[in-house]
Amino acid sequence: AAQGDQRTNVLQAPRVTMFDGQFASINDTVSRPFVTSLIPVVGDFAVAQQPVIVVLNEGTILNVQSTVSQDKRSVRLTLNPNFSQIDKVDTFTFEGSRRTTTNSSRRGDNILDPDDGSVDEEDEEEETVISGTTVQQPSFSNTSVSTTVSVPDGGTILLGGIKRMRESRIERGVPVLSKIPYLNRLFKNTAIGRETSTLMMTVTPRIIILEEEEEKYGVNPS
Repeated sequence: AAQGDQRTNVLQAPRVTMFDGQFASINDTVSRPFVTSLIPVVGDFAVAQQPVIVVLNEGTILNVQSTVSQDKRSVRLTLNPNFSQIDKVDTFTFEGSRRTTTNSSRRGDNILDPDDGSVDEEDEEEETVISGTTVQQPSFSNTSVSTTVSVPDGGTILLGGIKRMRESRIERGVPVLSKIPYLNRLFKNTAIGRETSTLMMTVTPRIIILEEEEEKYGVNPS
């Protein structure tokens, strides 16, 4: 028997500095264009296909608005993180034209003695070439959270989390012998695979007071 575990740890820690009551946004995405459909274009004695290109963004987007309390001890946050990922891209081709080419060859000819009585054989090979436009259909996964929380200065709060686990089991063995109790261990092979992914979203606000920062770094206000 064989067993395998696959684990992936991905850490994303966006940081942003803003004024009290300000709205801020962080965008860390990659734009990927896809040909999702076709538009037929008809002209004089001609027909063409115009591709429709759609651009999908893959990555992390964070929208946040903060309000500091009067005693400067806590922060009220309105958060909207968004995690997007392109999982799989299916493709298929619209047939535009078809061209068939035939190649023929002869065997059995005797050039030195054409009257030797041999029978000529002719072989034909056909090759079909299909040309067209390929259309892509991506599978898009999106995870988002929209919430309002109150967090003390320097504290950490868990906004939410998603845990996914996928398990597969494959058995292969000799027919009949792999079904006999106790003896089947000698004639079969079992493979177990597990894939686990966990997404945790936390936030840590820190209040920055200008007077304290100036005193800390020895900056004299003018």
